[in-house]
Amino acid sequence: MGRIKPTDNDLAPCFGTAPTIRPTLLGLMPEKDWNATEKTIFFVGLFFRAFFLMPVRIGLLLTSFVFVALAGLQTAFRTLSDREKTWVAIVYCRLFCSSMGLVANYRNSQNRPKKPGVAVSNHLTPNDIQILFAGTPHGSSYGYMCQSLNFKRFVYSGVIEHLVEKLCPALWLERKCSNERQGFLAEVMKIARREGPVLLFPEGYCSNNSKVLQFRKAIFEENVNIYPVAIKQTPEYGDGFWYEDEFFQYLVRTMLNWAVVYDIQYLPMETRRESENNTMFAGRIQQIIARAAGISSCDHGGNLWYKQEERNKMKEAIKSQNEAAMRRSSSSVSEISSSSLSADDFEKVLESQCHKYMNGPEIENLQLIF
Repeated sequence: MGRIKPTDNDLAPCFGTAPTIRPTLLGLMPEKDWNATEKTIFFVGLFFRAFFLMPVRIGLLLTSFVFVALAGLQTAFRTLSDREKTWVAIVYCRLFCSSMGLVANYRNSQNRPKKPGVAVSNHLTPNDIQILFAGTPHGSSYGYMCQSLNFKRFVYSGVIEHLVEKLCPALWLERKCSNERQGFLAEVMKIARREGPVLLFPEGYCSNNSKVLQFRKAIFEENVNIYPVAIKQTPEYGDGFWYEDEFFQYLVRTMLNWAVVYDIQYLPMETRRESENNTMFAGRIQQIIARAAGISSCDHGGNLWYKQEERNKMKEAIKSQNEAAMRRSSSSVSEISSSSLSADDFEKVLESQCHKYMNGPEIENLQLIF
């Protein structure tokens, strides 16, 4: 049996600011070691971002809200067709993404998710829904069927839920209702096999695009078409990852970025092989997306980072494996002691690394709870 060695290198880099390969002109203060010329360029850029880019983006954001509100008013008098709903969603998402400074390159359009099936992607921000929907061509009769958790945080209020249901197909899950979850999953899979494409993020949490977190296995069933979508960001122009405590803080920082640069690849459809189970299929799709995005995959999920009970389970697993190794032979004891991370050390590493993030953005998608 392989030894469990969850070091800080597995998860810690995934939940901080996105790493860059060179110094950037982002932020609100220059670096201390910059010379006078570099600081001057920085402050000129900051003035441009704060007094030109940000007001323009606020105007675009408000325009997107007004547009979708006016479209919602029409639903009080008539029912929109699928093509009309898709057009409204595309225009809204493109206005919204413009307000976030999005510069996106959508590649391999021949592989764009189709009916029926599930579109799965790695995940940086709640805005990924709008970003992916914005890539839907005008004239399409469908985009994505979006699912979300029904809980009172930032954008998810009853008014928004009602408006979304009028303008596009949507399913809502009550986050605290455990009795609803299995039935909800069954409904999602039923829709995925019949209609779709359903847009889901099987990582369950946002990360900074340095790795692809472990995928949840719930949706990777037989006879389900899976459409992988790989997202790769260029953080030198602006970090799209949501690491702030409040979504409003994230919006302000995003609007102050130079841009949020995404490269989005639609990948060929995949189905589960006869030799695979759900876990193996989920792992294969995770690897496919990671390779396409040019980043590595992680053997652990975000729940290990954010949830104390998951770390306790991992700690007990490490203890059990080390105890089993001790019983097998004294040579194994020596090997384990010198090369693996002890349960207590593992706890210390995660506690020290996680403390500043423990109350950070927890964006659990549907599969996290199954």
